[in-house]
Amino acid sequence: MKARMIGWAGAFLAALALAAPAWAADAPILQGLSGAERERVAKLIEGARKEGALDYMSHFVQVGTARLMEAEFKRLYGLPGHKFNFADRTTSIILRRVEEEIRANKVTADVLLVSAVSWLHSLKRRGELTKYVSPEDKHYAAAEKAKMNGDGHWVADAQLNTISVNQSVLPGVAINSWYDLLNPKWKGKILVGDASRTETYTLVYMGWRQVLPKEFFQKLAAQKTGLILRGPEQRRAVMSGEFAIGTTIMARHNMVAQKEGVKMVPFYPKEGVTALPMMSAILAKAPHPNTARLFIDFYRGVPGKYIQMSREPGNMGRPELPPHPDPKVQAQLKKAYEIAPPIEKLNVIPIDWENVKPADVKKWQAEFVSIFGKGTK
Repeated sequence: MKARMIGWAGAFLAALALAAPAWAADAPILQGLSGAERERVAKLIEGARKEGALDYMSHFVQVGTARLMEAEFKRLYGLPGHKFNFADRTTSIILRRVEEEIRANKVTADVLLVSAVSWLHSLKRRGELTKYVSPEDKHYAAAEKAKMNGDGHWVADAQLNTISVNQSVLPGVAINSWYDLLNPKWKGKILVGDASRTETYTLVYMGWRQVLPKEFFQKLAAQKTGLILRGPEQRRAVMSGEFAIGTTIMARHNMVAQKEGVKMVPFYPKEGVTALPMMSAILAKAPHPNTARLFIDFYRGVPGKYIQMSREPGNMGRPELPPHPDPKVQAQLKKAYEIAPPIEKLNVIPIDWENVKPADVKKWQAEFVSIFGKGTK
């Protein structure tokens, strides 16, 4: 009897082993793949089934968008039972948690979706990131040209904080050059992101200074510019007409305003724009490495970008996506490209991000404060 039970158990385990590839074959993503790539993805799916989960963190992906991506990922890769733990946190909280976990050798996060470029370069130098070249990475040539990618450890889309005009208040006004802002009629109407309290706007200012002299900003400050720190507050100030022109407005804020009936229109000045890398990377000690690789493929690829661009338009490091089969979604994408063109269509200011040091941030922040002062909001 005992021998029979052992034999039955062995047969059952063997059947499971034979059935595993069939489970992976059920994944819709495999229908369009062949050869070595199909084999690679099928193997990752099998590993992901055993892991059963993914832990990822971001400060720019909204919760609603994350939930849609998770649902589509599970459908596409045949992982209906997968559990996702998404941490929507500020950059400083993400940095602190990950560094604490690394020091304790108890890493729980798999994937980082962040724009903290100096920190990711630090993680890369310390060997704390996985080098993973996704098949999607070949589409990010524009980001590579702009020095936004991380040598196989990440590729990047762009956070562009650029000029936005409330054309409901200023009908037909276009700002095609930074120098247009010095027109006396805009005095008291211009808003600037407060770099005195954040590295993000300091890096934006640092980029501007590569193509614009200090004297330009002194003249801009003489226009009685306002200073506000957080993006949503900047959007509301421009929407309300308190300020009619913002200089550090993210693309998605224009879409939010337009949905609420305010014609906020972005402009990308001819002298150039600062493109902060928005990176996707896998931690070296990720507890779910197979799922992490699949998720990176998805996030950087067409299925993930369809969701991101239709909900939260940003300036992609890859070209425009193939037409979506749903005309309604394609119409949303068309609108998104008008608000946030891929960076290959923009004059991106080249910055050697790998060599931007904390001392550089302090230097440019001090100069910004000497010109604009410190905001109160």
